[in-house]
Amino acid sequence: MARQSKTGAWSIASALTMLLATGPDASAAAPTPLSGSPVALPGTLEAENFDNGGSGVAYGDNSAGNKGGAWRSTDVDIEWSSEGVADVGWISAGEWLNYTVNVTSAGSYVVQLRVASPNGGGSMHVGFNNTSNVWSVVGIPSTGGWQTWATVTLPVTLGAGVQQLTLLFDSGGFNLNSISVVAAGGSPTAPPAAPAPPPPPPPSGGGTSVSVLTWNIQINDSSEWHARQAMATAMAVGPRPQIIVIQEAWLGHFNIYIDELQRQTGQTWRGVFATHCAPGNWNGNWCTSTWYQGVGIFTTFPIVSSDSMMFPFWDCWTSARAGVRAAINVNGTILQVFGTHLQTGGCTNDVQSRYNSIGWLKWWASYNSTPQIVAGDFNADPNQIDSAAGMRPQFVDSWALVGSGKGNTAFLPSLTMKLDYWFTDSSGRAAPQSTEVVTYTGTVSDHYPVRTTFLIQ
Repeated sequence: MARQSKTGAWSIASALTMLLATGPDASAAAPTPLSGSPVALPGTLEAENFDNGGSGVAYGDNSAGNKGGAWRSTDVDIEWSSEGVADVGWISAGEWLNYTVNVTSAGSYVVQLRVASPNGGGSMHVGFNNTSNVWSVVGIPSTGGWQTWATVTLPVTLGAGVQQLTLLFDSGGFNLNSISVVAAGGSPTAPPAAPAPPPPPPPSGGGTSVSVLTWNIQINDSSEWHARQAMATAMAVGPRPQIIVIQEAWLGHFNIYIDELQRQTGQTWRGVFATHCAPGNWNGNWCTSTWYQGVGIFTTFPIVSSDSMMFPFWDCWTSARAGVRAAINVNGTILQVFGTHLQTGGCTNDVQSRYNSIGWLKWWASYNSTPQIVAGDFNADPNQIDSAAGMRPQFVDSWALVGSGKGNTAFLPSLTMKLDYWFTDSSGRAAPQSTEVVTYTGTVSDHYPVRTTFLIQ
């Protein structure tokens, strides 16, 4: 295991070299599981439950004492999180944690890291030794705050048996809550060629009617006035939306969006946001910096969890496109809401890039509960998007079920394309009741929004 130098400084290059070449330091006492037994994987480890063994064996930390004062009396800095459990904070470059785990069977898995970061741009390495021989980097996106949590994922192939999971922090700027390892559901890059499903079954009675709106609000105006005008216009739509998904939104206006929504309605609004990756900033594994524009989800309902995913298929404007998810508590039912904005521009094969991104989105959604709805600017007509190579069979366009006419939304002043969608998953528990293209939004954007009512069960 990488050791602290005599000066107290850490060398990431040295740590990487030692971990890759030799694994744990054979001259040091071996770490032991906190609970007395290796953690079984698939499963979840709380970040603060690293092994026993002390500094240089179970963990490496750059400062003395536990700055957060929670949970354990070690040098690892632990605090209580907004999610009701402890998290590891005050992370700095070169620090590391060990966990003894037991992988029940060899195979393909996905590591899910629960992180919070106000600015993003950080990274960490995830390693499994012995039969697994894994050492991979994971980028940390901006989540909006130190206690605003999101999940980042990493596919891995693991061997069976007892082994050591090591987390090496390449930088600071984020907190870590938990590490989950789940069985992979197969490659997301190959969209299945499956027949279209029948419409979702009709609701069986009861449930909550929820009005939702998706809108590409157009990125070319960075003013606060435009941000407020877009939110005010959205709130003038009837029935008033309780969930909105916006594309071509400004990260720097996140709080302005929420403030204007609250001013217009007198209600409390919550939100989550994910930024795309700027041209040239995708390094093959993660985005090297946080960009200014992306996708946001805002709601009057409580958000119980959220995460984001990058779809690493470049186009004229980005090197990777973002998706964002919010799990929303609708009167006791957890509704998964996804938002995205897919590739366009003609610089590469945008059709295939969109299909690849949709494949990733459906794979991501498969790890979450139902009901689910998906919104966004997909930058293509239904013959691509609402097809077996696109969102079907897992999702169905609400317009195909309850809409009337073509449903074109872009580009003003001449509407020639249907680019903007609300999808429902095939469980039927988010049943579309009505949908419309809102045509009285003035000159805020070159897209019209789509408003839909879902019955959530």
